[in-house]
Amino acid sequence: MTDTAQPTAAATGRSLEHRLARLEAVQEIHNLMGRYSNWHSANMHRECLDLFALSREDVSAEMMWGVYEGRESLERLYPGFHVWADGDARGKMHMHTLTTPVIEVADDLRTARGTWVSPGLETMSFVEDAANDAFWAWCKYGADFILEDGVWKIWHLHVFGLFMTPYDRPWTEDPSDHGDPPMPDEFLPDKPPTTHWMYAQDRVYPNEPAPPAPYASFNPTDRF
Repeated sequence: MTDTAQPTAAATGRSLEHRLARLEAVQEIHNLMGRYSNWHSANMHRECLDLFALSREDVSAEMMWGVYEGRESLERLYPGFHVWADGDARGKMHMHTLTTPVIEVADDLRTARGTWVSPGLETMSFVEDAANDAFWAWCKYGADFILEDGVWKIWHLHVFGLFMTPYDRPWTEDPSDHGDPPMPDEFLPDKPPTTHWMYAQDRVYPNEPAPPAPYASFNPTDRF
């Protein structure tokens, strides 16, 4: 994926109607991801699932511990694993805010792409039935979106890890990679994650995911 914001040939000749449709799409995608962030924080995992293009076989979500592909897998992830992990949700708080958005809508107005930086926090335990601990948790989001029956949906969601550290220690001291969260086999992902970067003192921060560049139509070889 490139990070060169050069307009496509079609973009230079866009009509007023086309430009308006693109602006409306950008706003709707802002709202779509805003709902995802708010509902995830409120443990509304079924509602999060409904934001995805569930009619498509290639709908997917990649967490830092693995990739979930297809509707049945996303059922395992959202109203499955997340509900199981939160239990009755007492004392749990997951908040992943959305900043620095870059959203590009395809010239054909059928798909869109976006990236966000996400400063956040986790209040949870990595040990079953243990007391909750407080963590700073920063990540980035990359996502493909598709227009279905006039409604924008999340098509491919990819969460890129940055660091997760106890709230009382700097990430330079304890950039903890806690590994895969504990879960029953029934909630395991379909395959391992495609990206693995997390902060460490001997690592160089990559431009990953790169903000999307303008594009004409979706290329399946260049997806999140």
